[in-house]
Amino acid sequence: MTETGPVFDRIGATYSEAFADRPGQLAAGRWLMDRLAGRDKPLVLDVGCGSGEPTARQLIDGGMHVVGIDTSPVMLELARHTVPEAIFVERDLFDLDGLHPTQQRFDGVVAFFSLLLLPRPDVEKALDDIHHVLAHDGVFALGMVEGDSDHLMRDFLGTQVPLTAYPREELPHLLNRHGFVVEELRADYWEPAPIPTVPTTPQTHLYAYCTAARPD
Repeated sequence: MTETGPVFDRIGATYSEAFADRPGQLAAGRWLMDRLAGRDKPLVLDVGCGSGEPTARQLIDGGMHVVGIDTSPVMLELARHTVPEAIFVERDLFDLDGLHPTQQRFDGVVAFFSLLLLPRPDVEKALDDIHHVLAHDGVFALGMVEGDSDHLMRDFLGTQVPLTAYPREELPHLLNRHGFVVEELRADYWEPAPIPTVPTTPQTHLYAYCTAARPD
């Protein structure tokens, strides 16, 4: 797996500032909470939790138990300060077993813009690992950037990072191949908050609302 932790160690605070307002991501979080309503304290995994905002904060405020993982110690320190009610673990995105002391599978999983830092073969492996730890009746919300690239280096908040992106018509097929049923795919045109001296560019975000397809 590509080591992205050091990148986000450098841009942690700037990332939180630029990406603070993501209506599409908040809408995906509300969908997941609505689908889990009625369960007793659902357990949700936040894959690539970053600073804990907005998603871990949103899920905790919505009555969820949250475990967040990230490879950046700086981001995790921000998250622990921002959302002290959640559990945050420094963990590779391919190492999802044993994250909670009493529960092996998660009622819900979110992965907002964390998988796009992987080459396409690793995105597919990460989706398999997410499916493995998702409960049979669980739900999954994924956020990606629309495009057609495989680990192509791009400027991101003044730092070169690899970006993997999928066309919107291809993303549901990718998820289907790895055991997910896409109930809805939303496209959201989004522009980061302007930051002096740091270049930002508009993006189209894709949000896939999924359930786990399990054999009878």
